[in-house]
Amino acid sequence: MRRLNTSYIQRHCGVSACVFEEVTSTNAILKEYAKQGAPALSMVVAAAQSAGRGRGEHTFFSPKGSGIYLSVLLHPEGGFAPADITAAAAVAACDAVQSVCGLRPDIKWMNDLYVRGKKVAGILCEAVTLPERTAVIVGIGINLLPPEGGFPAEIAARAGAVLENSRVRFLREKVAIAFFRALEARVKNQGSVYAAYRQGLFVLGMEVTYEGKTATVSDLLPDFRLELTFADGEKRFLHSGEISLPLGKSAQ
Repeated sequence: MRRLNTSYIQRHCGVSACVFEEVTSTNAILKEYAKQGAPALSMVVAAAQSAGRGRGEHTFFSPKGSGIYLSVLLHPEGGFAPADITAAAAVAACDAVQSVCGLRPDIKWMNDLYVRGKKVAGILCEAVTLPERTAVIVGIGINLLPPEGGFPAEIAARAGAVLENSRVRFLREKVAIAFFRALEARVKNQGSVYAAYRQGLFVLGMEVTYEGKTATVSDLLPDFRLELTFADGEKRFLHSGEISLPLGKSAQ
């Protein structure tokens, strides 16, 4: 598999794009850059991660050659809600994949993208406290093609790739550039995010599992809280957390 084309990415995203073949974690690298004074919209892109992370203690499988892994530094104005940034990133990722690959992923609340019923991307947003502001790092890993040798057995049933094969030249670079541009646009026009996010959210009306109990996803509020309705009529409004799809159910 060829190396990432650094000049191609920098030409379209600016000199604040740092491109690597492998890092521990693009979020971790960009966090250090942010503390050293990196400007807003700085980006770290990698062909592989040795310690890719998801939410909580989850890891993110990040092999070389099949995906793209990147982080973008944002300086939100006037405060921000983490859910707003995560939702903007999810919609931006859908925009990017659609523009380059010709299909639009589905969204699983709050930060996963699915294609053909399998997870193809995960988003991790982290706040960074700087001397004069709080910045946000938006990290995303996208499985664009199946990895050589397939996914590890422990995730093979639920992990997938956007495309089964591709002849698109500079596929990984084009998706990274498209995400960068779409994220900048969606953050600037936050009012466009809710409708697009809701339209892409495949779990609305679906039975899911939350904290060991089955519930129906009954609504998504404008602040991106998820409304769950349990069998006894109880309603819960989730700001964060993880919902699980019952065995055999997925995005259609």
